[in-house]
Amino acid sequence: MSTRQIIPLFVMVCFAANVKADSSAYVVSAGITGDGIFGTVDLNTGAFQQIGPVEPDGYFGLAQGPNGSLAALTYAGNLVSINAATGVPTQIGATGLGACVVPTPACGPTSAFSLGGLNGTIYATDYANSVFVINPSSGAATLLAHNSGIPASPFVLGSRNANGTFNFGDEAIWQSGGKLYATYDAWIFDPTSSSIASIAVAPELYQIDPTSGLATAIGPTALGIGGVADVNGTNYAFDDITNQILSLDLANGSTSVVGAFDSSAGVVQGAAPVPEPRPFMLLGAALLGLAAYRRSRLSFQRAK
Repeated sequence: MSTRQIIPLFVMVCFAANVKADSSAYVVSAGITGDGIFGTVDLNTGAFQQIGPVEPDGYFGLAQGPNGSLAALTYAGNLVSINAATGVPTQIGATGLGACVVPTPACGPTSAFSLGGLNGTIYATDYANSVFVINPSSGAATLLAHNSGIPASPFVLGSRNANGTFNFGDEAIWQSGGKLYATYDAWIFDPTSSSIASIAVAPELYQIDPTSGLATAIGPTALGIGGVADVNGTNYAFDDITNQILSLDLANGSTSVVGAFDSSAGVVQGAAPVPEPRPFMLLGAALLGLAAYRRSRLSFQRAK
């Protein structure tokens, strides 16, 4: 191979190598009015970019289904597919899990709670933290484990107590390194002091067996995690209490602060990684690099 052949090839390889995986994550969240929002968060800057219209029926959880499709649960307990480019949801069908709309119907033990995916298989939980497999074509839920090992919600989420405090909880389900993980907590909020009055269920990181649905506790973690996405090997957790992006250690549940995310993202209720560039995209980038090299070489020759 001549030097004239090697140089363009070198340029192509270097250009392709510099096309890095996206450092952002898809999120679904609840806006001020409770409507569902879909968009991306830049994990470096925390900037939020909404994609498409709001969904009046809201969103719980976000999963990568078959062929990289995105799926979410609605407050009514339906499975929807979200077009990543337009943000438009398409209803697939009822899961059979209960609705969760405040004030009625209130979230009950069998209401749909969260959603996540592993290798194209979609998993969901209810407020008793039973674990289900979701049919991506029909939306129907099949029970894997009733007593999964993740505590059941001790109260109706979003409900008001006699002393004026409110009951809340967070759950995230996601995949990382070929394994299925979850975080869960429940807490009571005091609006008069804008502070957490008490913690009903301490935040914990779990690993879920995808065959049995049984969960194993790994360790305590941060309170308020509404969504987690493994992006390039780092597990980014969205803390809805502090509006921070956290790096989550799957070995023990510990977290470290990466930065803040834009409050316009709302209350994050699910996250998934933005896919890496595909091989043909890298090839296209390499060809652009080669074209740029040839143009610069031609300009140099003309200038001589």
